[in-house]
Amino acid sequence: MPHLDVVIPLRWSDLDAYAHVNNAAVVGLLEEARIAAFWAPAPEQLARGAEARATQLDLFGPRSAMLTLIASQRLEYHRPIDYLREGVLVRLWVSRIGGASFDVDYRILRSDDGEGAAPYASARTTIVIVDRATGGTSRLDASSREVLAALQDEPIAFRS
Repeated sequence: MPHLDVVIPLRWSDLDAYAHVNNAAVVGLLEEARIAAFWAPAPEQLARGAEARATQLDLFGPRSAMLTLIASQRLEYHRPIDYLREGVLVRLWVSRIGGASFDVDYRILRSDDGEGAAPYASARTTIVIVDRATGGTSRLDASSREVLAALQDEPIAFRS
């Protein structure tokens, strides 16, 4: 199964009154993993030690001509996430590539659960590519499709 694993630290402020990671913070964990996976750091950030990944696309980023907007997000919780000092492992892959959008599927795992036997949550984000100048959707270019296709696998089967 092609996927990318990103370790995301948990912050004390991510916890709710029940000492679990709050549901709103979980959406933030997905966002952090998605940015680490797909946004290319600027050259000056790479020079200071930012991580470069093969999946990071120059098409996306804070200075790019294209924006990535969230069209939808689905999240199912399987069990509470307690505070883990080692952070959580967010496993992500591409489950669909469209003309101007793609879906990213995720499983949030404990860092020692490489097999994904006991996920905390499963999720999917639909991302639409938008031209910054016009505000209209923009088709994915061939090189971006190639990078995304290398991470493509079966979609998560959510509960109905």
